Parts: sequence; structure tokens; C-alpha cells
Amino acid sequence: MTVNMTIIQESADRLFPNQNLDQVLANLLLEYAQKNLVKYRVQARQLTEKYQQNFESFRQFILKSEPTFEMEQDYFDWELSVTGTIDMEEEIKRLNSLVQMQ
Repeated sequence: MTVNMTIIQESADRLFPNQNLDQVLANLLLEYAQKNLVKYRVQARQLTEKYQQNFESFRQFILKSEPTFEMEQDYFDWELSVTGTIDMEEEIKRLNSLVQMQ
């Protein structure tokens, strides 16, 4: 895929006035990480409400029992949301420090 830098620059100028492309990219990455963080937190909250317990309690239950397919799938989704939340929080800290330096 060939990138037309003229179009990219024009769009960046229109959407992010007074910012260079490095600043635009940092801001877009920050917004994307924040969006992912919300997605992971929502999923974790939904599973917490569904099972009326926190992830660690549910994990212990899964390890000690023979879970249904649905429970096993929920476990993997929940684990992804927990690790995804941690990853996105760290990424947001990194990107925030970068954006604040601009």
C-alpha cells in the first residue's frame, strides 16, 4: 500500500491544527489506548456482575472445578480484559508522558 503523504498531512492539519505529524501520531495512539482501556474495563465489569465475584475468585473456582464451555470462554475473555487493562494503563502512562512533553 502506498501512502499519499500529501493527503495525510492535509488531514492532520485539518484535524490536529498546530501539531506536527509526530504529535498527531502520539495523540492518535493515546486515544486508541484509551479506547481499548474502556473496552477492557467494560468487559471485566460485565463479567464481575455476571459471576458476582472478582476475577481471582473466579479463577480459583475454574481451576478447582470442571467448568462449562461458556464459563471457560468467559474465563479466557476475563483474563484478557484484566491483562489488557494493565497493558493499556501502562501504555497510556508512556504516551501521556510523551504527549505532555510536546
